Amino acid sequence: MEANQIIQAFTEVVRNQDYVFSDAAIAAITELQKTIAGIETKPPEVVAEAIRQWYLEHEDVRDAVLLEEREIVRVPRTKPEKEENTVENRYRLLQEDLEKLKEKKTPPQNP
Repeated sequence: MEANQIIQAFTEVVRNQDYVFSDAAIAAITELQKTIAGIETKPPEVVAEAIRQWYLEHEDVRDAVLLEEREIVRVPRTKPEKEENTVENRYRLLQEDLEKLKEKKTPPQNP
């Protein structure tokens, strides 16, 4: 699997398939966010491997990412994104999507 496809597939799952994230996966998102923040200047392969290592521990997320990745390969985008825009914004957008997912799936704390 190509690094960009892993990142794209994971991002799509985060955005559109929140139901595959168990409570344990939601709890582990903060650690993934820290990992991504620490390596976001590295090549996409490094970030993709960190994401892959994370989702391997969360079976439902892993399965959804693998299915999404197959769909990306099967139906390629008609208009490729500009590479500089993709690299510059991809991780920030992924971090925002992960934060939204955490907020949506985490029950409010009673004072």
